[in-house]
Amino acid sequence: MEDAVNRVIKVHPNSKRNALTLICLGCTLIFIFWIISLFLWQTIKIQLILLICISLMIAFIGLLKYLEPETSFFITPKMIEYCHLNGKWTLPWQDIIRFGEVKADVRGQHTQLPYLGIKLNNLEYLAKNISPRLANKLIHEQQELIVLAIINKEISAEEDLINFEPFTLNEVIYKGPIAGWLHRTEQLAKAYGYHLYLPESSLDRDINHFLTLLKECHHYIIVNGPS
Repeated sequence: MEDAVNRVIKVHPNSKRNALTLICLGCTLIFIFWIISLFLWQTIKIQLILLICISLMIAFIGLLKYLEPETSFFITPKMIEYCHLNGKWTLPWQDIIRFGEVKADVRGQHTQLPYLGIKLNNLEYLAKNISPRLANKLIHEQQELIVLAIINKEISAEEDLINFEPFTLNEVIYKGPIAGWLHRTEQLAKAYGYHLYLPESSLDRDINHFLTLLKECHHYIIVNGPS
């Protein structure tokens, strides 16, 4: 463990897998259907339009995957850095209370959700270094967690609305998307007990293995201090 925490650990997202395959497949299908349209456009016009649209969608999904960062997490002796297509955040180990599984009642069963939770003792550092663009994106990406919390009556239906009212944190007033994200963070903490939610698609290994790695790194650094 000492060797692990004294070097930078890079995590590559699963979501980038097959990006080039999808781009090539989409473009190949577009070319094939374009050739067919030269001879059969009047006969199967509607079918060709539908198939070309599907091919464009396949290529577009592949492009989005390709544009995502090569590395989703940098784990260093001082902090964790999360890299997203829309920005990044960094988090010192000292601001973290614990990591854990995110669970909820789904159709009557206590189910582990495809997220890893982080509970913080201080949101100040994160609020100061997260970009408005990423804050806004996270609000929408985590909407499914809010909907599930409302279904399970962990929060009220009114809290589904995005709140962009100013948010005061340690006498600093945050506005816009960052304020909206901070309000949403409080709602998620109320519902699930965590402030940050790392999606399984951003990992390159089993979510429980990654959770174990973070717990061991956190414990070692808190006990021994960063190198």
